[in-house]
Amino acid sequence: MPHSKYKFLGDYEFIWGPVRKGVSESISFNFLSSGEELHNLEITSGYKKRGVKNILSEKKNLHEQILLIERISGLHAFAASLSYCLSVEDFFGLTDKIHANIKILRMFFAEFERIRNHVENLSEIAESTYIQVPSALYAYYAEILKQLSSKFLNSRYLMGVNAIGVFRKNLSLEDIENMLNSVKSIINKVREVIKKNIETKSHIDRLKTTGKVDLKTAKRFCANGVAAKSAGISLDLRINRPYLLYGGIKLNPVVFEGGDAFSRYAVRMEEIGQSLNILEHCLVALKKNRFSFTADYLPESKELEKLKESKNPHSKGEDRGRGFGYAESSEGAIFCYIKGFDGNIFKKINIKYPFENNYKLFACGTKNTMMMDFNINETSYNFSVAALDK
Repeated sequence: MPHSKYKFLGDYEFIWGPVRKGVSESISFNFLSSGEELHNLEITSGYKKRGVKNILSEKKNLHEQILLIERISGLHAFAASLSYCLSVEDFFGLTDKIHANIKILRMFFAEFERIRNHVENLSEIAESTYIQVPSALYAYYAEILKQLSSKFLNSRYLMGVNAIGVFRKNLSLEDIENMLNSVKSIINKVREVIKKNIETKSHIDRLKTTGKVDLKTAKRFCANGVAAKSAGISLDLRINRPYLLYGGIKLNPVVFEGGDAFSRYAVRMEEIGQSLNILEHCLVALKKNRFSFTADYLPESKELEKLKESKNPHSKGEDRGRGFGYAESSEGAIFCYIKGFDGNIFKKINIKYPFENNYKLFACGTKNTMMMDFNINETSYNFSVAALDK
């Protein structure tokens, strides 16, 4: 039995999952409890493991690999495909040759995805404390954001947008400005709901001290993203290891030290405002650059083919290099490491999501908490089982 070393007289075990309520992803929670108090939690994933690495190695070209990577975890499609594109551009030596406007567009939609995910998670957290009206409002505003991306990019989850060295959708400066104005309007309404939520004592009391982890524990499990920032760890690749043009923006780290569900909630609220400021910065930069979407932003095709040839192991008799890229998603850093280019695709792709560390911290943070607070704890981490089961 997995809990044998923790079990005492009066304790009992029960399993929830892998099939759970609604459309929840397949994962199994094995609880050890003496009643209301949860003494230990064992988590088992892998029920829908898809073998993504093998499938990626069978694709015909780089574009097909991007399309698959976007679908590992749909909520983080843009950040994941961006990490892959940056790793490929690193491999081919294109990083400094990508036009500034392409980098700005990538930043704009990376932050758009971050806002949408945070708003949607606020809905889930509100529902876990049984305040249904705010939960429904957050969910409604998250849906409006999805419809907005569908209107301008033909994809609710920003799929089919990223490509190597390019942005695959034609957008005008007017489109970007209209999107930003719509996002600002939505966020103003979200802030009104947040203000009322903060004044709801029962809601805040349920979040405070729930699932609390200290700084030492967060470091031990290599916590990432919201889970790390809520426990006092200032870790954000946009600040610590700037990519794209993030280095030109002054970003203040969003860090809280409570380590509980309320701190994770607070990080999301602060990051929504931070991301909105970045969207406004991107629009100003595009106006300054006199943005107009043209093919001039693509690397010369002949140059790209020459780079591909120089990195082709079949032409040189060896694998000459590897590429590395990363992007900060709403839940933390997504890393991508590639090698083994055969002239068409990369045979070895390793993509790492923040959930691969955070779910272990989540299991640790639930110990000695109340069973009735388990759902609050789970939603505040917002980890993707799909990313674990890749």
